Amino acid sequence: MSELRPSDGHEPGKDAVWRGTDFSGLTVVLGVGTGRLISLLNQQVAASQGSLLVISHHAPQLQALKPLAQQGPLVLIRARSRQIPVLNETVDLLVVNGVLREVPDSRLEMMFEEMWRVLVPGGRARISDIIEPSEGEENRTWAQRNRVVRKLGKALGQPTAISVNLQRAAVAMRSIGFENLALSFLPGYKLTDEWLQETVNAIRTMTGRVVDRELRDQILNQDLKRLVAAYTQGGQRAAERFVLRGTKVGDMALAMEASFTEEDLVSEEE
Repeated sequence: MSELRPSDGHEPGKDAVWRGTDFSGLTVVLGVGTGRLISLLNQQVAASQGSLLVISHHAPQLQALKPLAQQGPLVLIRARSRQIPVLNETVDLLVVNGVLREVPDSRLEMMFEEMWRVLVPGGRARISDIIEPSEGEENRTWAQRNRVVRKLGKALGQPTAISVNLQRAAVAMRSIGFENLALSFLPGYKLTDEWLQETVNAIRTMTGRVVDRELRDQILNQDLKRLVAAYTQGGQRAAERFVLRGTKVGDMALAMEASFTEEDLVSEEE
């Protein structure tokens, strides 16, 4: 089994994580994200005369993508990623876009088994998601946001989909049989005033459902103030994103170079 190869994104050729990717067969995307990635893939698949299937259980996100169907071979399906609605060994490229963080560690192997099931021998999996924020100044706001979300999740008895334990994910992926694992890191997107307002509003709404009055006051009067104070320091970013890639054993998938690289998505896609 090959080693997991990290890339810092600066050496020639290592930042082009789409290079050698097949777009002339069936590409399936789990998760929508901001939609920027879907738009780029739709263009590539159309140029390659391939097929593109986007799967999400969020109906509003799928609805927003409908105009793209006029620009390429895009098909939208509402479903959950734990049971991908395609036949065995039919997918050439499987893109997991911001979904892995929603999978509990105890179910990672099951998730990768489902990915293995749908990929053709030689098919490729590409997972893009976020990790825990660093201790750098630029991540202070995001770290505070994570603390508040976890506090709310515990109070409301709900799971929190915040980040991916990358080491556990890579071990699980390899245990299923994926080979040629490779890893790239990308800076988190810049936080904006709009992001701050949306985040504050969402936290206020969730806090209104907390029964414990003391905890409600703590979140509204202390935690939110810390969040805003961290943001006003400037230069704030979300946590780093990663791209984890692997290949299913075999040689039935085609190979075709893409005309864009991961750098095209740095400022747009989570």
